[in-house]
Amino acid sequence: MRIVWGSAPITLFDVFELVLVLLCIVLAFLRPAFLQNPFRAIEDRLAICSRHPWLCALIAFLVPVLLRLLLLPVYPPPVPAVHDEYAYLLQSDTFASGRLANPPLQFPREFESIYIFATPSYSSEYEPAQGFFLAIGQKIFGSPWAGVLLSMGLFCAAAFWALSGWFPRPWAFAGALLIGLEIGVLSYWMNSYWGGCVPALGGALTLGGLARLRGRFHARDCFLIALGIFVLLSSRPLEGMLLSLVAAAFILFWFAIRTIPANVLLRLVIPMLVVFVPAALFLCYYNQRVTGKATQVPYLLYRTRYAIPVGFYWQNPPQPASAMPVDIEGEYRKQLAQRRRADSVRGMLLSTAGKLRAFWVFYVGIVLTVVLIAVPFIWREPNMDIVFFALLVIVGFENLTYFAYFPHYSAAVTIAIFVVLIQGLCVMRRWGRAGLFLSRSLPLACCISLAVAMGGRLAEPLLPRSAKSISRFWAPQYEHWVSRETFVPRLEAQPGKQLVLIHYDPTTHNNDDAWTFNEANLENAKIVWARESNDPEENRRLIQHFSGRTLWLAEPDARPQKIIPYPGAAK
Repeated sequence: MRIVWGSAPITLFDVFELVLVLLCIVLAFLRPAFLQNPFRAIEDRLAICSRHPWLCALIAFLVPVLLRLLLLPVYPPPVPAVHDEYAYLLQSDTFASGRLANPPLQFPREFESIYIFATPSYSSEYEPAQGFFLAIGQKIFGSPWAGVLLSMGLFCAAAFWALSGWFPRPWAFAGALLIGLEIGVLSYWMNSYWGGCVPALGGALTLGGLARLRGRFHARDCFLIALGIFVLLSSRPLEGMLLSLVAAAFILFWFAIRTIPANVLLRLVIPMLVVFVPAALFLCYYNQRVTGKATQVPYLLYRTRYAIPVGFYWQNPPQPASAMPVDIEGEYRKQLAQRRRADSVRGMLLSTAGKLRAFWVFYVGIVLTVVLIAVPFIWREPNMDIVFFALLVIVGFENLTYFAYFPHYSAAVTIAIFVVLIQGLCVMRRWGRAGLFLSRSLPLACCISLAVAMGGRLAEPLLPRSAKSISRFWAPQYEHWVSRETFVPRLEAQPGKQLVLIHYDPTTHNNDDAWTFNEANLENAKIVWARESNDPEENRRLIQHFSGRTLWLAEPDARPQKIIPYPGAAK
């Protein structure tokens, strides 16, 4: 199950999955004919469906979306918890309002925040693709989370198309369903606003088109490769640039070893230009709206100002351009501490081990780990060189960063990872009856794991009070730290508009409790969250600017956290 995004202690659910795997291995050697007829029937139905590729794509789109919607009564839409999520939600609100950026704020020091500018525009530092999908959900369905569902469904549909470049359609269909079940229902890609699905969609289009282009030079494949690279550059620019270099290297090599007529070459280049020219113009225009310069990328401008993130091993630690508020400074110091811990051979090895574990937990997991024994035997299969170089460049380069690793950093090569796993299952089928049983039973074990996690949560409200402790079995799958949002319903219920001044304690501030995040239309927002200034006159000017609002004081670093009427405020 793809539940957590980093290293975590072993849970009861992990033990359950380990027992499932051991049972599969025992049955593979002692009773390899067990469930043979049901397995064969499932494969026959997959083969029948695969005759209709559009139906396969539609089913791949719907499966993770419908399963997640089924959980809504007991597992509601996510509330933001991570700084990045608030930055993407600001983008969503901005785009849904018909703007690419918001005007600069009158009180920049009170409203600048982690990954958010107050000047030269009030905007997120991130590229626009994730915010664009959230904005679709917000504008059409009234919830940014609907954009997350849409991006996950599109990724799984694109996964079927991409996997068809390596496998026969029944295998590609089964692989797309496996992706939807494994990372499309309970993972943080689906249950946060942090992203993952959008760059994975871009990677699927790029790698799927590249796998097809080797055998035939088709204009459609060139168009989809270019479109995938654009999605990547608009969501994960570094990984998009690296994967575009991999794609360019393969395409140039294939062009070099073949004689291609000029008219055919022109038909291949034109679709790429149709995508890249307007894409480049749009990204330059987006930069202009956010940073004031077409050539100034928001992400790099934010790093110049606040020295976040701290960068790669070969780079000197960046220095902030000016004094920072305590919450932004807390993020800077946290990343700087991570750099110092990794700034030795031992530290780098420990950091690498932690990143590999986080990668394994999310993309492979306990059940599919067995498939890795077949990995040494898959590299002579067609198009595996594309997979190898994509993984080597993207995953290898990400290990050269000082800051913590999260699996959505590798989203661009999600398809390559699952090509490796599915290819391993194909190889196992050739290893006699035991291998055939394992290749069939391990995906079934993944389905059972998901069914138990979902079923337990759905059944929990029906359990007697004496049996509530059993919920610890699946509860870790849904837990995450939420700080500010626990106070929002109380403030929303207050009559009129609210102004919350946030007092951060510089001696005890916990960086997970940064609360200075707001809507795009700040002036008309029901709740405005502003950092309390050390200058009483600045606070007075801010309060006067938002006159007519109920005034509160938030203390996120207090234990327990609290929001109280602002001392001295008019009743």
